Amino acid sequence: MTLKNFSRLFLDLDSCNSTNKKIEILQNYFSSNKALENSWTIYLLTGKNNKRFISGLSLKTLFSEIYEYPLWLIDYCYLKVGDSAEVISLLLDDKIKIKNKKYQDVSLHELLNKSFPELSILKEDNKKLRLKEIWENIPKDNHLVLNKILTGTFRVGVSIGLITKAIAKLINLDESIISHRLMGNFIPSHESYKLLINKKIDPSELNYKPYPFLLANTFERKIIDKSINEFQFEWKWDGIRIQLIKRAGEVSIWTRGQDLVNKSFPELEEKISHIKDDFVIDGELLVWNFKEGLPLNFSFLQKRINRKKPSRSIQKSLPIIFIAYDLLEINGEDQRGSNLEIRRINLEKYIFKWLNERQELPLIFKLSDLIYPKNWEEVETFKNNSRDNGTEGLVIKNKKSIYTPGRKKGLWWKYKVDPMQLDAVLIYAKGGTGIRAGLYTDYSFALWKNGELIKFASAYSGLNNSEIKELDKWIKQNTIERFGPVRSVKPEMVFEISFENIRASKRHKSGIAVRFPRITKWRKDKLIKDADTLENAEKLMLNK
Repeated sequence: MTLKNFSRLFLDLDSCNSTNKKIEILQNYFSSNKALENSWTIYLLTGKNNKRFISGLSLKTLFSEIYEYPLWLIDYCYLKVGDSAEVISLLLDDKIKIKNKKYQDVSLHELLNKSFPELSILKEDNKKLRLKEIWENIPKDNHLVLNKILTGTFRVGVSIGLITKAIAKLINLDESIISHRLMGNFIPSHESYKLLINKKIDPSELNYKPYPFLLANTFERKIIDKSINEFQFEWKWDGIRIQLIKRAGEVSIWTRGQDLVNKSFPELEEKISHIKDDFVIDGELLVWNFKEGLPLNFSFLQKRINRKKPSRSIQKSLPIIFIAYDLLEINGEDQRGSNLEIRRINLEKYIFKWLNERQELPLIFKLSDLIYPKNWEEVETFKNNSRDNGTEGLVIKNKKSIYTPGRKKGLWWKYKVDPMQLDAVLIYAKGGTGIRAGLYTDYSFALWKNGELIKFASAYSGLNNSEIKELDKWIKQNTIERFGPVRSVKPEMVFEISFENIRASKRHKSGIAVRFPRITKWRKDKLIKDADTLENAEKLMLNK
């Protein structure tokens, strides 16, 4: 399979809205290409670890110097298009006018394993010569895909689920097996693709891989028509979803995002390695305040996850805990087909056994507490009071649920406490990218302090398309100053900003930081004098 064929696949998928048609396109594609090239296709389509060989800024600069094209004009075009790879592809159409040339074709393996790595380390003059040669020796309709791969921005509307379905249909194998094989780091090779499509199941080959995660749906009011006894209730923690795996003497710590994070949490790996049983446990990893018995803010967990080799002092000052809430495998036996009630009984049995055997485990390993509301009114009360114990709400689980990949209906629900909210004033706007290019869609908001507006949060989601267009028009007509792609605007518009958490922060002028800010209402009924103050924000911190 070549870049030419892959570019055609990209265009076919990008122009198709039908899920079934996309599966059919992928099926036909995989069946007509070699294993090595199929493995690189999966690597690119899943986008797990797409490498950046040249930054978008460098690509624009190199094009400017190669073809003597004004950089300011490229930047202007970028504001309209919103994607460096696409801008350069469009400009190349105008610059490269050679016709009837027999173009070279190249394999994905050659590009990603040799040509691009070599290009990335060349000195600037040689890099320009080589890039010009590449651009001028491939068909024009391959430029976009090539530039996106170069800049590590290759994205297409194909989920890993569609790839799973296509391959499962292609070889007539259960989707859950393919899904499991695609978990973790997929390293492109002839062998990795052959393992993926192998009809013989060898569990030992998947020892280091996590299972596909079962995800919770947003709470649906209709479930309150059912008996409360049909459900298991647990706290919803604001940590990192983890599968903790011990197989054949090896411990693996996998995030839901399929990152292996053993190096970030060596103390957990060390403690778990001494347990005699093999297992796979689903749970939550948090930084924990053992004195108060509560989790620390998510920002402290970010400090741990971003360190690949935390010192002993960091481990001590930011201690972690793993809260276990589901048993997926024990001593090589897959438990996912058993219902939740049985899995919970077995989880409790083994965890209590391990805690009794190893007295240091309680300092790092904890069983998720169950909640026992008497009725749905009490469920509401537990949810509303969840911030008192450092949680975001409840997770409600059907006791008969098996552990199946993805967000399946009728199994698990997340019932989150209502978000915190503040009314804030729009003060800055920045142009969007991709499909939002040409529109101002990234916004910064401020709160009052002693008669001055102080920036406290940025948000880019929450408005519908018509509101975005309306606000974009207003921003262009009410700009005070321009700072590159950013405009400061007249402080006249008030918006309701919702967020999940708030904490003190020395990094921000406002002295606060919020988690997951988004716009929930355009308050056209309010004047800017009615917007909230930083004092109101600080009260939220005290009362959360």
